[in-house]
Parts: sequence; C-alpha cells; structure tokens
Amino acid sequence: MLKLIEGKKLFIPVALILYGFVFSQLDAAGGYVAGLPRVMAPTADMAFALFFFAFTASSLMRLAPGPGPRYLMRNRRYIGLSFALVHFTHAVLVLSNLALTDATRPLGVLAVGALAYVFLGLMALTSNNASVRKLGAKRWKRLHKVGSYYIWAIFTVTSLGRVPESGASFATLWIPTLCVLALLLRIAAYQKGKRKQQATAA
Repeated sequence: MLKLIEGKKLFIPVALILYGFVFSQLDAAGGYVAGLPRVMAPTADMAFALFFFAFTASSLMRLAPGPGPRYLMRNRRYIGLSFALVHFTHAVLVLSNLALTDATRPLGVLAVGALAYVFLGLMALTSNNASVRKLGAKRWKRLHKVGSYYIWAIFTVTSLGRVPESGASFATLWIPTLCVLALLLRIAAYQKGKRKQQATAA
C-alpha cells in the first residue's frame, strides 16, 4: 500500500485531506471568517504530524531499520515538502484571522514565528539535488539542521504554552510529548552512530 504513495504522489493525499477538511469546515461555519477558528489549530496539528516524521526519519532508520523507517527515509524530502504545504496554509489562515478579526498577537511572537517560516521557506526551496550541489553538502546540511531544530523548538514552546490555558489533556499534551520523543530519538541515534564509529576506529 505504501508503495502506491511514494515521492511526489504524497502531495495528493496530503492536499486532499488538508483542503477537504478546510473547505468543509469553512462551509459548515457559513463563511471564511466564521470558519477560521475551526481550522487554525487542526492545520497546525496536521503540519506537526508531518514534521515529526520528517524530523525523526533518519533516527528511526538508525535505531530500528525496517519497512516503515525505510519508507520514511525514501520519502523524507516529500514528507518535508508536504509539511511546508500544510504549514504555509496554516500561516495564511492565521494571518487572515489577524487581518479580518479583532484577534491580536504580540509583535515578539509574530517575529519568532516569522523566522520559523523563513527557515521553512528556505528549506523547501532547497529541497532538491540542484540546491545541494550549489550550496555544497556541508552548508545545505547546516541550513536544514538549524532550520529543523528551530521549528522543533517553536512547536515545543507553543504546544507547552497551551497547557496552562487549556489544561493537561491528550489534546494539549500529544504534541509536546512527541517533541520530547523526537529529541530523545535523535540523541539516541547520534549516540549509536558515535559508538559505531568508535568501534570501527578501534
């Protein structure tokens, strides 16, 4: 089944789910502005789910190689680009809410979030072999590593900020829990790789 959704084909189910949900909710609410509160948080959640798999793909492959991790590694680029599609859609919804309603966000929050989107845009634009050759593997890897950790930090801090407001429940804790898990997976994979290098050198 997974082989039917490889590479660029990933965009099809992601776009269908994303825009099918958004348009159905906007229609149910009776209009664009009225429907915005229904779609902002769910699109952020959908974006995070895609980010989690892109962020942990290499770690899962190193720690527990198998069909699932191999699939994630083969398609990590397109999972990341699908994340960009969903998260930029989320940004449009949030900006629409700020522009068309009385909702506000502190300037500092907007600036921190804007930087995350700058990183995301740069990562999306350079997610191709031509960019790797042009930037050089080292600089390309640095951009994507710094960007991905910055976005991880934003998800972590933002999701933890919801807990005092909404209370501790699955709805508020699943994202920060997976953020911690993602970091632990990356640390464990790094340590395993380091031990393997030491064993090879010895």
